[in-house]
Amino acid sequence: MGLVGIPLAIFAPVEVFIGLAALLALIAAYEIIHMFESKMENKISFIGKVTVFSLTALVNLILSLSWYFYHKEMEINFGIILSIALFMQLFVIGLLILFDKTIDSNTGSKMLLVVNYVGIGFASVPILMMYGRGLLFYILVVAAFTDMFAYFFGIALGTKIIKRRPAPVVSPKKSFEGCIFGTIFGTVFGSLLFIFYNELFTDGGTLFKNVCLIDNKGLEITLIIILTLLASITGQIGDLVASKLKRDNDIKDYGKIFPGHGGVMDRFDSTIFISVFLIIVFLFLQLLLPL
Repeated sequence: MGLVGIPLAIFAPVEVFIGLAALLALIAAYEIIHMFESKMENKISFIGKVTVFSLTALVNLILSLSWYFYHKEMEINFGIILSIALFMQLFVIGLLILFDKTIDSNTGSKMLLVVNYVGIGFASVPILMMYGRGLLFYILVVAAFTDMFAYFFGIALGTKIIKRRPAPVVSPKKSFEGCIFGTIFGTVFGSLLFIFYNELFTDGGTLFKNVCLIDNKGLEITLIIILTLLASITGQIGDLVASKLKRDNDIKDYGKIFPGHGGVMDRFDSTIFISVFLIIVFLFLQLLLPL
């Protein structure tokens, strides 16, 4: 992911990311539906699967494209569009629950999970890039260093000290020691990149120049460190959620599209959580400290 994501973040236009995110969302939707069906007595009907894939693509593209046009300063109310996207999926899946005998309320809830989890999750990546091209590089760094040092210290310390686990039923290889050190190093490296973002990716200003007005360097650095700390923790939560879903459905990996690394969801579980989190934070900053 890192080897592909970094050059894309530097050279590819946002339009490419919108299409790529929609494609990844569809693959991820297939992976999760396939995972759910492995434990279901009655498979999801063909019309049900088509509905899930169609809604996932629609929600993803509606959010990404509407934000794209909003970013281009066109008169688009993103809040209304988001409300329409949410109502659309509830309405369509609600009709399926009522009229498709193969889809009960439990199956319908799983379908809604897929549409929102991957549809909104993957749409957040190109949306985040519209705030700043280097943000994809940033979240990759935070996720990668958090995961790398969590694994290293989890093996080195978790097996020698108490081997406490944050959630034994979620992932037996994850320890508190690993989570703590992963957060520390993810925050340090991510903050350093964020602080020097101006020199790496822009011709002037600060990272927040497209988000809000911050004219105090000390406040900016403080916000960067806090934001990166929370992003690192959020990424680990995303990883644990994905692991919990896999464990509940008795699978090791979501797919095999990345040889030796699993499927799309195995590679992007932390990334989409961090992306959604940062967008929410940026929206609040825009309200509190408007440009």
